[in-house]
Amino acid sequence: MALHGSLRFVALVSGLAMLLRGQAAPPDLQHELSSPDKRLAVHVRLPEPGSKELPRWSATLHGKPLLQDCRLGLVLAGPLDLLAGAHTTVVERRVHDERIAVLFGKADHARDHFAELRLTLQRAGSLPIQVVLRCFDDAIAFRYEVPVAPAQGPLRLVGEATSFRFVGEPTVYAQYLAHFRTSHEHPVNQVALPDLAVGKLLDLPLTAAFVVGPFVSITEAALRHYAGMSLRREPGTRDLVAVLTPRADGIAVERPLPLVTPWRVVLVGDRAGALLESNTLYCLNDPPAFDTSWIKPGKLTWPWWNNYLFEAARGEPILSLATSKQHLDWCAEHGIAFHAVVADETDTPWYVQPKKGLFPGPGTDATRVRADLDLAAIKAYATKQGVGLWTWVHHGAVRGRTEEVFAAFARLGWNGVMVDFLDHDDQDTVEFAEEVLAAAARHHVLVHFHGMYKPSGTQRTFPNLMNHEGSLNLEYLKWSASCTPEHTLRVAFTRLVAGPMDYHLGGFRAVLPAQFQPKNVGPNVLGTRCHQLAMYVCFDNPAPMVADYPAAYRDQPGFDFVQEVPTWWDETKVLDGQIGRLLVTARRRGNVWYVGGLAAGEAREIVLPLTFLAAGPHTQEVWRDGDDAARDPNLLEFEQKQVSATDLLRVRVGPDGGFVARFVPQN
Repeated sequence: MALHGSLRFVALVSGLAMLLRGQAAPPDLQHELSSPDKRLAVHVRLPEPGSKELPRWSATLHGKPLLQDCRLGLVLAGPLDLLAGAHTTVVERRVHDERIAVLFGKADHARDHFAELRLTLQRAGSLPIQVVLRCFDDAIAFRYEVPVAPAQGPLRLVGEATSFRFVGEPTVYAQYLAHFRTSHEHPVNQVALPDLAVGKLLDLPLTAAFVVGPFVSITEAALRHYAGMSLRREPGTRDLVAVLTPRADGIAVERPLPLVTPWRVVLVGDRAGALLESNTLYCLNDPPAFDTSWIKPGKLTWPWWNNYLFEAARGEPILSLATSKQHLDWCAEHGIAFHAVVADETDTPWYVQPKKGLFPGPGTDATRVRADLDLAAIKAYATKQGVGLWTWVHHGAVRGRTEEVFAAFARLGWNGVMVDFLDHDDQDTVEFAEEVLAAAARHHVLVHFHGMYKPSGTQRTFPNLMNHEGSLNLEYLKWSASCTPEHTLRVAFTRLVAGPMDYHLGGFRAVLPAQFQPKNVGPNVLGTRCHQLAMYVCFDNPAPMVADYPAAYRDQPGFDFVQEVPTWWDETKVLDGQIGRLLVTARRRGNVWYVGGLAAGEAREIVLPLTFLAAGPHTQEVWRDGDDAARDPNLLEFEQKQVSATDLLRVRVGPDGGFVARFVPQN
């Protein structure tokens, strides 16, 4: 395995480890686990002997209640809960501290530091089940493990009894799901916890904000061979109960033993921005089991968003060799790593498909190139220009022949592919997504998932996974005004918490809300030009789009920043975060810092200390909203001066505005 950044090491703190394997259960029914810094603690309470109750867990922060009387449970078809009335047979504790490499993420390494409590529970006549709890400095995580049992067939789960109950009345930022078959692209609702809709599916991550802190986000990690989880508020309570996406027969998960569930994760921060700095979800996943040295992310064109144009007026067909050469020349000139060959002007894909449109039908074959596309010549020219090729495929053209399709992709010369319209997170879809990633890794192909559930740290196990979509994003401006700056700044503290997010970046035609009209060809965007630039810094995405047509960037202020900004980082600090209102993120690549600021609402001045800079003079470059951005949101000013870590950055941003900055050391 190729490691990126610092070397990996393991430091198991044996003096704190306590192994009680094989000993009788302690007489008390309480177990407690604290984070390494002692700020967070989780408390587990087991049922009294002879009771049919479920185990309960609670959490405290700084000694104050945060969650209480939450349930633990796995429900078999029947229904039968494996943990009802269970008693402890084994208790194990350990502390783990490891520095792990992060490939193409928000930092070059993460500290995987936690205290762990493993409880083996069993009730008479039932399978033993292990509840594994980990307490990090910024999170509580737990999962269920059912070990191999003699003569035991596959387990059939209909759900979990897992629940979450907040202490107090935080404001909740929630996406309501109408049903289980969904693209996970919805508005983010701001609602007081008591007013959260009863019975509706709630997408993850679900973020809760208390008046004076903390900020909490509930999600899951290491979603593999299992159904995706959402939440639902129970009638008559404020309990948020886990819901597993079922298949058609009502079974959510069917697996042979051993069974290991995903981690149920509660991220906790004193600041909203701390949720975005966390690498805990990444740490909760397994390292890759294959060579990763071939993986080379970067920015890519995405002609679908602008309706397959090169200039504002339509020229040669988008799939023609002549138009492809135009795009490839432009990518080579401006340092854009990949050009995407997606479909023609009727949205019919690049591969053989007798039926017009994106959706497959009889005769669809993603292993064969359509007759009017000279892909071999395009690939040869791309190679000459030093540009890679991305493409698109409907998941229905891959299912049932994944290995064959990705072998063909490698043979045809595709460097990356967007797999689209999965629109589900049942066990079958989750396992299909992993099948895609594994086949893509074998054939050295990068992957985007669109029409997709949230990530869960899987990019650690499969670093060829560049991002998920899973949010209402800038593509919606082609047909509605729903992707507003305020929405973007709610998505930033909900969906983005889960991991890399594709958002269709790069729109260079900003308009005021009163002037906005949806357009499929050359869409407009809401928020200033600098607001659009700041997303390249604020959003985790190692392979972001430059989605407008190339001529839209010609001689345009700010495009120099799009060309220069990296797509993965060595260090990340969130300098300011206000859900729905403001996000300022500083990221370091090498010895150069980049800062992006996204704002929603009125014009304002943002003042930031530069204490994140190293000692010594730096050249500060700032791209900010123009003074008249309230009239024309495309206006942009560039400023440059010398600063040091003792200085302040003062930036005036326009309505729904933003800024970006770069700090280069002078020595």
